[in-house]
Amino acid sequence: MAQSIDISEPRELVQIAELAEQHGIEILVVGGFVRDSFLGRDRKDIDITVIGNALDFAHIVARAFGAKIVVYERFRTALVPIGDLHVEFVGTRKEEYEEHSRKPIVTEGTLEDDIKRRDFTVNAMAAVLSSTGKAEIVDMFNGWDDLQNGVLRTPLEPSVTFSDDPLRMMRAARFASQLGFQVVPEALAAIENMADRISIV
Repeated sequence: MAQSIDISEPRELVQIAELAEQHGIEILVVGGFVRDSFLGRDRKDIDITVIGNALDFAHIVARAFGAKIVVYERFRTALVPIGDLHVEFVGTRKEEYEEHSRKPIVTEGTLEDDIKRRDFTVNAMAAVLSSTGKAEIVDMFNGWDDLQNGVLRTPLEPSVTFSDDPLRMMRAARFASQLGFQVVPEALAAIENMADRISIV
C-alpha cells in the first residue's frame, strides 16, 4: 500500500504538525481527509486524533492561528475553523451506545479503539502528521485495499458497526453514490436486516 500522503497542502496542516512537535504531542489525521488524499478529492474538513489531551492541543492551535475554538465537552472534541478549513480535534476514545440512542458514551481509549469505531475501512485509515510535509499511513483494517477495489466494508462485523450508530447505514448509501463504490454483500445484508434501527436517527 501507499506508505504516506502529502500534507504540504493545505499549509496549515504542516503548521499544526509543527505545533504538535514543539509540544511533544503525537497527532494523526484520520478518516475522510486520508481517503480523499488518495482519491484526489477536495479536502476542507480535517479530523485530527490527538494522542493525549485533544482539548488542550486544540486551544494551542486556536491561539496560534488567532481562531475561535468551539468545544464539545461531552464528546471531548473541539472545532477550530482556520480560513476555509474546519479542523476538528479529538482524543483517542472508546464509544458505547445505548440501544435507543445514537449519542455515544465516550471514554478514553487507545488508537485502535478510536479507529475501529469508524464506519468503513476506507474511512478508518490514519496518517501520523509531521512537519516534513509527509504523513505516514496507519492502516489497521486494510482500508487501502478496499479503496483500490472500490468497496465499502465495515471495520467490525457490520451488525456491530450499524447497531452502534444506524446513521452509518445511510452513510453507506451516501458514499456508494458519491464515490461510485460498492457496499460489500455482508454489509448490505446487515442493512436489510437492521433497517428498523434507522428510526432512532
